[in-house]
Amino acid sequence: MTTGHAEPATPWANLAPQQVVQLTLPGVAIGVLGGAILGVVVVGGGEPFHVALFAAVTLGVPLAAAGAGYEILLAKGRVPLGMLTPVALYWVIAFTLCRVFQTALLDLYAGSEVAVPHGWLDFLAYQALVSVGFGIGYWWLHENFAPLWWIRIRERNPVADHFVRVKLQQAGALEAQRERRQSRQRARRAERRR
Repeated sequence: MTTGHAEPATPWANLAPQQVVQLTLPGVAIGVLGGAILGVVVVGGGEPFHVALFAAVTLGVPLAAAGAGYEILLAKGRVPLGMLTPVALYWVIAFTLCRVFQTALLDLYAGSEVAVPHGWLDFLAYQALVSVGFGIGYWWLHENFAPLWWIRIRERNPVADHFVRVKLQQAGALEAQRERRQSRQRARRAERRR
């Protein structure tokens, strides 16, 4: 079974800028979604719409950039495809930095009582904890939706084609493993009946 690492022969170096942008779209979309969710939460918390919009944009843009960065690391083979731990570790750092950036701007815009009501140290500790949940959510969204995008662009993007082939190999290996397990179970049931 393949490990999910991009092969050294992954044609990353031969990609045109447009193809690189195509590969980053799943990460960018998830980042923008994260910013939009924060905007809804801020409005739900009773803040004015302009503060919620500011919070959503100042988080969505850095998260989108960090999502694009993750996609590039994936395309270059620096991060294994489909594994949760590297995604969570990436987002512990990236999410926390995005939130510090966003909160510093929000502090300037709306005041510290809105941005960091309990102080910066508590804020940083909390963001490091929340980042694990964000990383898991990012991984889940990526695993369920990025392959659909890769299938769509695989004809014109060799890295997307590589990702699709890796995912199909993984699915084939899992299917073969499931078939072997079912065969063993059927054999055991047949022995018990004798």
